[in-house]
Amino acid sequence: MICKKLKLLILSLVFILTANSLFAVEEYVSQIYKQLDQIFIEKSEDKLSAVLEDNSSDKYYYLIENYTEKKIRRLIVNNDYDFAMTAIIVVIDNNLENEQAVEMYTVIAEAYEVQQKHEAELEYQRQLELARIEKAKEAQRGNVEKEYVAATNASTGKTVYVTGKETKLVRYNLKGSMGLADVTWLMDQKSEMSTFHYGPALELNYGYTTDAKSVIGFDAFGSIQFLSMGNLKDEKQLIPLLADADLSLKYAPAAFPLFNIRAGFGLAFTGKTDYQNLFSPIADTIYSPTIGVKLENIPVGDSKFTVGADWLAGHLFYKNIKFAMGAAMNFAMPFAELEKIKLSLNIGLRDKVLVKDTGIENRASVILAIGAENVIR
Repeated sequence: MICKKLKLLILSLVFILTANSLFAVEEYVSQIYKQLDQIFIEKSEDKLSAVLEDNSSDKYYYLIENYTEKKIRRLIVNNDYDFAMTAIIVVIDNNLENEQAVEMYTVIAEAYEVQQKHEAELEYQRQLELARIEKAKEAQRGNVEKEYVAATNASTGKTVYVTGKETKLVRYNLKGSMGLADVTWLMDQKSEMSTFHYGPALELNYGYTTDAKSVIGFDAFGSIQFLSMGNLKDEKQLIPLLADADLSLKYAPAAFPLFNIRAGFGLAFTGKTDYQNLFSPIADTIYSPTIGVKLENIPVGDSKFTVGADWLAGHLFYKNIKFAMGAAMNFAMPFAELEKIKLSLNIGLRDKVLVKDTGIENRASVILAIGAENVIR
């Protein structure tokens, strides 16, 4: 009886040890399987080669190799012949006696060649179709160039195609503004003189877009203030007449169609009386060349904003004026558009600053004007 129990105990111990050993083997191989799963996701030739090479002497290598071949067959089913070819070569390099792997390589190579021929045929057909479409476009473009002319919108810089009759509408931009109210504030810092003057104003802007897409043109402005208002105790000091005018040529490069470089000539007329010629601190009439820059027709929704500044070089010829400059801005809000003309309400600010030996003289104007310009399609 005791002998029978002893035999049973020995058999139990052998079973337990064998089971632990099998479990250890299963756990070890399972970890390598997980590595292979990740390698085939990454499609890393180097990592696959390293795993097979590191375990090539292992007694369970055949399990690792079989699992690798299983993953390769999955690639073949999914038509992923690139990495399938790479992986089977790695398997063969690690075990030249693997006849199954060699047969699999032959199958993959044949399928890979068929796939490449198919893809080459598809690419050839795609190139033929692209060539056909491009040829059709060229033929259509030739017809368009015969019937239409390429022209550029001066305000936006965009190129459009129009008929010959419409070309002038997009090649140039002409805008005229009539200032119904031009109120000028004349101020002299040294004498604390401050008066207001009222009158009309007129402005004309022209821009032409060349074939090189640059814009050339001119700006002209004139105003006259014949009504004087002020709070001076001595009315003899009031200036009865002021006028302001300038004419500038402008150029905008194709790369920056809204940025204008300006050069021209201007004047600030002061209609003094004989009494004022003796006692008024206000500068006499100034004639001056001008050099400046301007940002023109900046889109703000449907409205347009323009701002610029000029250096009045004429101050170099007046002993009592050290520096002079002018600045202007305008905000145009369209309110009506006809077939060929667009109308807008313009609110403008203009200023001339004279730095004199006796202080600063400032001539600032607020202008309310109605503008009209050609419609650009």
